[in-house]
Amino acid sequence: MTTPSVAQRRLMAAGFRNGAAWGTALETGAGLGALLESDGGLSRTQPYLPAKEADTPFPVEGDLGPIDPVTFAPEFTMRYDLGGLGVALAKFFGTAGNPNSQGDLMYQHTFWWDNEIYGNFVTFALEKLSKIFEVPSAKPVTFDLSIADGFLKGALSFIGNTLIDNSTVNEDTEMSAITYATRGNRIKFSQGNIYINDQVDGDVANETPLIISDLAVHYERPHDSPLKAGSNSIIEPMENGAPIVTVTLTFPRMSSINNIYFTTDFIAEVEKKILIDFIGNVPNAALPYRFKMYFPRMRVIDCKYTWDEVIPASITLQAEKAASDPTGMSYMIPVLVTDNGRTTDYLTA
Repeated sequence: MTTPSVAQRRLMAAGFRNGAAWGTALETGAGLGALLESDGGLSRTQPYLPAKEADTPFPVEGDLGPIDPVTFAPEFTMRYDLGGLGVALAKFFGTAGNPNSQGDLMYQHTFWWDNEIYGNFVTFALEKLSKIFEVPSAKPVTFDLSIADGFLKGALSFIGNTLIDNSTVNEDTEMSAITYATRGNRIKFSQGNIYINDQVDGDVANETPLIISDLAVHYERPHDSPLKAGSNSIIEPMENGAPIVTVTLTFPRMSSINNIYFTTDFIAEVEKKILIDFIGNVPNAALPYRFKMYFPRMRVIDCKYTWDEVIPASITLQAEKAASDPTGMSYMIPVLVTDNGRTTDYLTA
């Protein structure tokens, strides 16, 4: 379809594409669509710099300064088949790799947390009224998951080099070619189970699932955003701090199961491990869609029991690197795994 001439978001398309050279846009297209619920505050800002000089009662000259880093965080409902969002997410984690066939047309993608992601960025394009807005290069820097309306919601934050609406790369033809991995298979809170035990204990998947009423997961890679001579926009950002990965679990009421977290785990600094496992429907003969997050070593950094009429509980844990793969996990740092119908590496899109 042509770029909409009616100002309604429901008519507009958006997509991501693997970047190649910082500052150079690439085309979106088939399989790269992203079903977004917001553009995350996408905007271009430049400071206005009037000439405040002697013998100038009223400014007679002014300029726009360099383009501020384009920061935006699109929001979406998580799906088992990630499409264009999977491309951006793979860039954030660093490695996705060729998926492993699980049989029955189901493939397992493992997003590994690389030590650094320099050289990893995407092109982002979306439609607005009779216009296509494009960020030629956008670096993913945070990934957040939460629960709302019974679904697993996501937000990916980016730092981009600029925002334009006159691209010669992503035009009507490219945006019209956008397709989606799926429009269904949204991940529901009711499909999730969360498991936790001590880091030194056995396979966490053998534990009884927790009774929780809310969940928040935060992944962050701090980045800089410097300018350089001869350019009006930032160079590719580089990580300038240690990663931050946290999980917050909210329990609907204090119980004999969660009241031990304060003394036994928070005060005593007992390390834990966590598995978050969402299991979707079964599209083929036997295997369901799946979305899993592994946290091999987690330290309790906050524990609360709010004194309400019904006393709830919450616990926040922060990730550290394990000394070795704990029992039941093949990872020492956080890993995300999804089983879906995609047959190729998300980083090849």
